[in-house]
Amino acid sequence: MAKIFRRYNSAIYGNYRKAYVIYGLVTGVLMSLVMLVRDWFADTPMSQPENYVTEIVMAIGIFGFSYRYRQQLPEQKVMLKELMLLGLGIGVVSSVVFGLWTWIYCGQIDAERVAFYNQQRIAMMEPADKSAEAAAAIELVKKYTAGDWAFIGGFRSAVMSVIITFFAALIFRNEKSPVVERNKDKKLK
Repeated sequence: MAKIFRRYNSAIYGNYRKAYVIYGLVTGVLMSLVMLVRDWFADTPMSQPENYVTEIVMAIGIFGFSYRYRQQLPEQKVMLKELMLLGLGIGVVSSVVFGLWTWIYCGQIDAERVAFYNQQRIAMMEPADKSAEAAAAIELVKKYTAGDWAFIGGFRSAVMSVIITFFAALIFRNEKSPVVERNKDKKLK
């Protein structure tokens, strides 16, 4: 089994925990502002809180802050593991901030937004056949609240952050972990 799995000895060169909290807050606020601007100034309002525009903002945040983090490290050394932890942290923190903003916005600032999102989701779900399952799903969507939309937006953002983080970590890593060979003599003793 040891021949199948390689053992790596990787190092952490910076304080990624502090970085992902700060960068995640900034990215989450930017995502929230994009949602707000698109809802208020767009000709056609967003049909749901999270869409491709907010995902692009998240991608820019993860890629930009991963690069910035690497530039701030001594000798600019960073490994894949460290960038993965940084990117996932940014994604989770920004998704939580975005979800909380969606909950506040839809629940307090623009309460009619929930009804609009529900109508848009029902329009997307309109089945060709009028089965009982489809009718039950439509009735469920009619009961969505601001909290439901906040969870949907935050969860989708978090899932997308995993994919974005993987590519950012592959692009910006510049250190490879050395393979640690297992000493067979130690095992025999």
